[in-house]
Amino acid sequence: MGQLNIAAKRVLSIDVFRGITILTMVFVNELAGIANVPGWMKHLAADVDGMTFVDLVFPAFLFIVGMSIPFASAARLKKGDDLRQLLFHVLIRSLSLIIIGVFMVNTIAGFDEQAMLIPMDLWTLLMYGAVLLVWCQYPRGWSKVASNIPKIIGGALLVLLWFLYEGNQNQGMTTQWWGILGLIGWAYLLASIVYLFALTITNAVSHILFLIVAALGFLGLFFLLDGVQEFQGSALQLLVNNNNNHTHAAIVLAGVTLSTLFYNEVLAASLKRNALLFIVASGALAFACWQVSPISKIWATPSWGLFSIFFCALIFTATYYIVDIKHYTRWCQFFAPAAANPLLVYLIPYVLIAAVGLAGVSYRPAFFDSGLAGIVWAAVFSIAIMWIGAFVSKMGVKLKL
Repeated sequence: MGQLNIAAKRVLSIDVFRGITILTMVFVNELAGIANVPGWMKHLAADVDGMTFVDLVFPAFLFIVGMSIPFASAARLKKGDDLRQLLFHVLIRSLSLIIIGVFMVNTIAGFDEQAMLIPMDLWTLLMYGAVLLVWCQYPRGWSKVASNIPKIIGGALLVLLWFLYEGNQNQGMTTQWWGILGLIGWAYLLASIVYLFALTITNAVSHILFLIVAALGFLGLFFLLDGVQEFQGSALQLLVNNNNNHTHAAIVLAGVTLSTLFYNEVLAASLKRNALLFIVASGALAFACWQVSPISKIWATPSWGLFSIFFCALIFTATYYIVDIKHYTRWCQFFAPAAANPLLVYLIPYVLIAAVGLAGVSYRPAFFDSGLAGIVWAAVFSIAIMWIGAFVSKMGVKLKL
């Protein structure tokens, strides 16, 4: 099994791209609750043929997940892991994301607070506390027993909260749409399985071609199968159509491909040509696909996936040029905590909102609920979250799946 000459290291341009994406994600999540803002600052409706920058945030995160896969795999191979151990690690990380995603989505909708023994805000806070206990990275000096005790407590608390949850119509917790983290988990799982097979191909060019064909297959195959009668009602259709995991996995694989094109020692010799070809090809495919498939983030259509890949490749290439070629790096320090601890920074707003809600007050003054004041609030809020994330990270709190 080849490592394809990719070093097991952190890459600043990828970290910066990740940090920018996290900042934008916090900003647009906050902006979603503010009225009277321009349409281009909101998600477009599912039946509108188009996308805004907001519709690019989630696929950008998927793309970054893909860009990190070759480096994470190289690191584990360097430690001596084999294919089976790599797959087991992928399964654990995917399952972790799916579990957290399902718990999160059930705090947003589907609950019957009147039927619950504790307030929903308290349930939410306890849930995030349990997540911290289970997935926190404990000091290396701790013994295995000392590290496992809080994980066991956190796991037991999640089980208890699962029993305490009361949903609408006497239902308990449901998967609903898996939540953002759950969707990332499914996409990461599917794409990683493809990548692990690709690791057996030691020729760099053949490896890249395999990843591209796999990504296009995810984008196109299920889209075509949707009209096949035998496909209807199957378990595969439920996995595909309910959450559009095939399109999301394709975006992850596109990130894997671009990362390999940029950082593989063999392919890096033709970096400028390869990057240009990737950008031009993804853009051309996006426009061609748009003629038969409308752009819709909610429906995760192939054209939306291809346009997302095109814009992500363009943004990352610009970031790479600024950071790795021109070495303008001082401004990157602001994004470092979010890049190193993205899951924690993503969760912090939800923890704060639940804590303030439990206290019986609104975390956002009414003056900032609309218009320009709301946009300013969302910008300041997102920057504040980045600072809080940096402070908490310096305190040694880090989530690691």
